Amino acid sequence: MRNVTTKRDTVAARRAAGDPHERTRRRQLIVEAAVGAIEEYGPDAGLAAVADRAGLPRPHVYRHFTGKDDLDRAVAGHVVRLLSAWIRPPVPAPGTPYEVVHGMIGRVLSWAAAHPNLYRFRARQGAAQVVPELTGAAGAGLRAAGYRADLPAYLVAVVVGMVDAGVIWWFDHQEEVGLSQLNDWLAAQVWRVLVEAVE
Repeated sequence: MRNVTTKRDTVAARRAAGDPHERTRRRQLIVEAAVGAIEEYGPDAGLAAVADRAGLPRPHVYRHFTGKDDLDRAVAGHVVRLLSAWIRPPVPAPGTPYEVVHGMIGRVLSWAAAHPNLYRFRARQGAAQVVPELTGAAGAGLRAAGYRADLPAYLVAVVVGMVDAGVIWWFDHQEEVGLSQLNDWLAAQVWRVLVEAVE
């Protein structure tokens, strides 16, 4: 009986692999399962935890990805989109450009505090995926407040590196520095980097 079930699973998986919509749906299911596993077990969550959450046998996970690096990139991209959506202002943000930057960094910090394992995972992947998304999110926030927001990608990359380093440090030193204090310090440093790019 066990062999029959395995054979049916394999046939169903092959049929699903031929349907592009089903492939896309399965990939997304696996990415969301990986996000949940990382949230629960940390950035080093294993394939078994991902497969269990996705309801798939372990070997089936990599049928939808070329390997671990491909899955990690897809998960990091998903996390970046979640963070970017959180940063984008729901309503126009009043205030000086510095106050807008301070508010956006505060949003990043609040998301990181709520999702430390996902933030650590995303930070490990580097800035390449996050820079385009956060350039758009930062620009939207500044434009909503009425300011020019043509931020060069290299400036955003510098800011991402600075904020990532500060957040990762803070995760291990929360008893020394409060989130509000970290927000003030990071906003001041980021503003020094961005001041000439914002009018």
